[in-house]
Amino acid sequence: MKSGNRDDGWLSGRIYFNREDKRVIIKRPQSGFGYTMNLGNKWTWILNIFVVIIIVILVCVL
Repeated sequence: MKSGNRDDGWLSGRIYFNREDKRVIIKRPQSGFGYTMNLGNKWTWILNIFVVIIIVILVCVL
């Protein structure tokens, strides 16, 4: 899979998983608008875990 080919890595047109693509946020080509995250990038998972931790802390404090 080449990271230059934006069609590589799309699963059912909604989920993007491409380990060779360094982008974290990807524009959805089929819908014309909207963005998704590259689930093949480790920084996507780190960002998601960070957001979940922040939400859990806020729920516990409030």
